[in-house]
Amino acid sequence: MTKVSMMGSIRCQDGKGDEMEAVLTEMVEAARAEPGVEIYSYHRGEGDAFSFFALMADEAAMQQHGQSEAMQAAMAKFGPLMAGPPQMTSARPIAASPTAPTGRSGFATVIAGS
Repeated sequence: MTKVSMMGSIRCQDGKGDEMEAVLTEMVEAARAEPGVEIYSYHRGEGDAFSFFALMADEAAMQQHGQSEAMQAAMAKFGPLMAGPPQMTSARPIAASPTAPTGRSGFATVIAGS
């Protein structure tokens, strides 16, 4: 079973950054209930630019991502706020170093199973 990561960037429409931030927070909350989602995070950069990182337990988890009712509802709000298509790429993680002690939420613990 090989873990799968996804990274990307998103730009929202001018002046919609705070609204986008709220919707992305909803998406993170919805992802908590999805099986196989180990890390699911959005990050705000300059202005209306956002970055995304996710780590899934395997390809099956990646394929199932976004199917829950809560995620579908959040994604419906997400689309109209975007200035253009998100730029996404997926990869297979090979190494990581935790910045906090490993344990319940340590990244090293997450990668160790790959």
